[in-house]
Amino acid sequence: MNIRTLNDNITIIYKEDREHFIEDFNKFLDMNDKGYLLVISPEDTYGKQRTGEVYENELAEALFEILELNESAVLATPKRLFQFPDRITGIMFRVDKIDIRLDESLYYNYEADFLIRLISVHPYLIQQKLSYKQSEAGDGNYMEFGGIYDKKWYLDNMKDYLIPLLKRYDRVPEVIQTYAMYNITCRLDANQNNNNRHVLSEEEIDLFKDYIGEALQYIDDRIIMSAARFPIYRRDFQFCRMLLRLKKEYAGEKTEGLELKTIEAPEMLEEGMEDRDFFRLKNVSYPAVFLMGTDNDGKEFPAYTTSSLRCNIQFMDILDNTLEIDGSVPDIYDKEKVSYYFELGSKKFHVDFCERYSITKYFGRSAYKRYPFHVSIPLNNLYGTQGILRFCLSFNNCESIKIAYEFKSHTSRLCYYPRNAYWHKGSYLMTVDREFRESGDFIVTGIKIDSYSWPKMAGKELAIGWELLKSLKRHRFNFFLLRAAWVVTHPFFSGKKIWLFFDKIYKGGDSSEYMYKYTCDMIDKASKDPSIKAPDKAYYLLDESVPDYKRLIAEGYKPLKRGSFLHRLVFLNADKVVVSNSTVFAFNDYYMENSRYIRGIPDFDVACVQHGLSVQKIALAQQRMRDNTKLYFIASKYEEQNLLHPVYDYKGYDAIKLTGIPRYDGLKNDDKKQIIISPTWRMQSAMFVTRNEGVERDYNPDFVNTEYYKVYNSLINNEKLLSAAEKYGYRIKYILHPIVSPQAGDFDSNDYVDIIPATGDMSYEKLFCESSLMVTDYSGIQFDFAYMRKPLVYYHPSSLEAHYEEGTFHYDTMAFGEIVRDMDELVELLISYMKDGCVMKELYRRRADDFFEFDDRENSKRVYDELISFRQH
Repeated sequence: MNIRTLNDNITIIYKEDREHFIEDFNKFLDMNDKGYLLVISPEDTYGKQRTGEVYENELAEALFEILELNESAVLATPKRLFQFPDRITGIMFRVDKIDIRLDESLYYNYEADFLIRLISVHPYLIQQKLSYKQSEAGDGNYMEFGGIYDKKWYLDNMKDYLIPLLKRYDRVPEVIQTYAMYNITCRLDANQNNNNRHVLSEEEIDLFKDYIGEALQYIDDRIIMSAARFPIYRRDFQFCRMLLRLKKEYAGEKTEGLELKTIEAPEMLEEGMEDRDFFRLKNVSYPAVFLMGTDNDGKEFPAYTTSSLRCNIQFMDILDNTLEIDGSVPDIYDKEKVSYYFELGSKKFHVDFCERYSITKYFGRSAYKRYPFHVSIPLNNLYGTQGILRFCLSFNNCESIKIAYEFKSHTSRLCYYPRNAYWHKGSYLMTVDREFRESGDFIVTGIKIDSYSWPKMAGKELAIGWELLKSLKRHRFNFFLLRAAWVVTHPFFSGKKIWLFFDKIYKGGDSSEYMYKYTCDMIDKASKDPSIKAPDKAYYLLDESVPDYKRLIAEGYKPLKRGSFLHRLVFLNADKVVVSNSTVFAFNDYYMENSRYIRGIPDFDVACVQHGLSVQKIALAQQRMRDNTKLYFIASKYEEQNLLHPVYDYKGYDAIKLTGIPRYDGLKNDDKKQIIISPTWRMQSAMFVTRNEGVERDYNPDFVNTEYYKVYNSLINNEKLLSAAEKYGYRIKYILHPIVSPQAGDFDSNDYVDIIPATGDMSYEKLFCESSLMVTDYSGIQFDFAYMRKPLVYYHPSSLEAHYEEGTFHYDTMAFGEIVRDMDELVELLISYMKDGCVMKELYRRRADDFFEFDDRENSKRVYDELISFRQH
C-alpha cells in the first residue's frame, strides 16, 4: 500500500495508478472503522507550485480540524467546485461514516460514483482558505484529460453508468441531477466546433445523442435550464435549450416546453416566483419578454428574459459619415416573431440579418447559432451634437425594449472596462452609456456619439490612465505604459502608412514574408523614384529565438521582434496588416481580456495572403468577421466560388482578389530526386493551444497511441518502399505539419528517410523545388506542388477521417494525382512513379492548368498593386 500515517487520527493514501489505488483504498476501509483518510497525488501542489510532505501535512491538519468540528460531515475538501466530483484526490474522509467501496467495474466513473453516493446522503465541507490544486486532469479539463479519445468515455459512461445511476431513484436528488448535467456537458465541450475528436462514427453519434436524451428524462427542466445556478453547470441559455430540446425530442414531444410571454410589470408574475427565482429576476427591467418553463412540481420558472439578452458589437467603422456596424444576437427569440433595430434619436434603423457563419457545433453537427447582422446608420444630422445609440427589441407591437450591448470581439472598438474607453474616428468620439442595476454592477445600454475635440479625447485618455493605475495590477500598469507611449509617439506615427506582416510567429517563409520582401524592395525604389507608390515603413514580425529571425538579418532585413515595445507600437499604428493565418490579435499576444485595454486604438485593414487555399468548408476560420478581413487574395476561381457563399459574408464587400499567392513566386524546379511525404494534422494528434496561435504547441505524450502515428510511422518504415527508393536513387523526406512538429522524435528513424519538423531553419520552398513527387492527404501544400506541375499521390487511409469538409475542390474529379486508400497500393504506385522518373500525368496536368489562374510568378506584384490601391483611410 502507498500509505503514510501522519498521526493516530490521520492517514494519507497516495493515488498513483487506478488499479493499485482501488485495491489499497478499499482494503484500508475494510481494515479500519475510525479515523480520517486523506487522498492525494504525489504531484498535487499547494499554492505557487509547492509540493512535499510539509504542505501535505498542512492540508491534512486543516481538513481534520473542520471535520472534528462538524461531526455529521462525511468528508472535507479544499476544492471549491466540489459540487461536481469526478476525482477523489484532495479529499479527506471520515472513515466511520463510509459503508460503500470503490467500484472497480467502472473504468472512468469509479471515483464519481463513490463520491456522489456519499454526498447525496451526507453533508460535506469545503475549506476555501486552503490553496490546493489537483494534478490529475478531471473530465472537464479536456486540454489534458486523455479519456476524450476513448469511446468508452462516451458510450459506456452513458449506458453502463449514468443512465443506471439516474434510474435508481423515484425522484433523483438534485445533487445527482446536477452531476449528470456536468457529466454530459464535459463530453459535449470536448467536441465543440473545431475540437471535434472524430472518436465516434456517425452511427455512434446518433446512439450517444439518444443516450443523452434518455438520461435527460430523469432531470428537471429547471436544472437543465441552469436555473439552479450551480457553479460548474452554469451554461449559456442556448446550450441549455439545446439539451432541453434533446430531452423533449427523445420523449416524442413536439415543443421545447418554453412559452413566450410579455410581462409588463413584476405584479404579473406567478405568486412566489420572485422568491423562488430571485437571482434570475433581481435585474429584470420591465416591460420584458420572458421565456417560461415548468419544473417537475408544475411551477413556472423564468428560463430567460430580455434583460439577459445581449447584442454583441463585432465591428464598427465610419465611412462617408455613416456608422457601419456588424454584430449578432443569439437565436433565443425567433427573428421572424420579434423585431430588432437600433434607435438614434427618433429614428429607427432595422438590422439586415445575413448568413455569416455563427454556428456552434458538437461532434461536427450544428446545434445552435447566432443571428449575425449589418446595419448602416447615417450620422449627417449629428454633427456638433450628441446622440445615444440604443439597440432595441419589440414583440407583439409592445413598446421598445432596450437590449444591453456586449463587446466580445477584438474589433468591437469599445468595452465595459476601462469605463472611460472611447473610440475616435474622424469628427466623432464614441463612448458607452452605462445603466446601474440593483445588484450593484452595470450594463451598457447605449453608445454615446459625440463630436470630437482634442480636449475631450485627452480627458478620456487621462481617465483611462487613472483607472489602470489605481487598480494596482501589474498587467494593467503595463497597458498604462503602452497607452502613454502611444500618446507620446502618435505624432511620429500619425499620417504614415505602416504595413505589418507575419506568418507564424515561430516560422517565416510563407506568403507574408514574400510580400514583406517585395514591399521593402518597392519602398527602396520609391525612395529613388517619387512616382512609385509605397508605404512609409514595412515590418515583419518574428520571435527572436527562431532561426528565421537570424536568417532574415543575414539577408539584410530587420525583422520586428515579437513582444518588443516597438512591436506593440507598430501594431497600434499599423495601416495594413498582411497575414497568411487568421486570428490577427492572437498572433500579437492579445486575447479577449487584454485587448480591451487598447481596443479603440487599432484601425488597420487586414489583408489575407493565405497559408493554404480556401477550397474547403472553412467558414469558422475564414468568414469576414473572423479578423474583419478587408482584402482576401486567392489563386483560383474555385476559391472565389467557395468564398462567395453567404456563410463567408464577403459578397458585396469587394474583398476577394484573384491575384495568385505570393509564395508561389519562389517555386522553381530544382529536382534532386526526393519524395516528400507530408500529411496535414488531425485533432487527435495535437495538443490544444495553451498560449496563443503564434506559439508552437506542446508535446503530446499520447501521440504514439494515435492512428495517425501508426499509419505514417508504418509508411516511412515500409521495407518495400525503402528498397525501391534505394534502387532508383530517391531520398524520402517526411515533413511534419507545424502543429505536429513537436512529435518528430516519436517516429522511428531509418537510413533512407529524413524526418523534418516544419520549424527551425526548414524551408518549404527549398524542399518543394528540390523534390520530385509529393504524397499527401488533404494538406494545403499540395497546391504549391501542383503549381510546379509535379506529380502528387493522395493517401486517404480509411482509418483516418478527413480533417476538412469538401467545399469547391472535389478530390474525385479535381485532385492532381491518384487517390489510394491502401498502403500496399500506395507503395506500388510510388515505385511505378520512381521507375518512370516522377512525371506528372497529362490528366492531372490539365486539372492543374484549369485550377490555377496564373503561373507567371508575378503574384506578389498583383497583390502589392491591390494593397496600394486599397485606400480606405
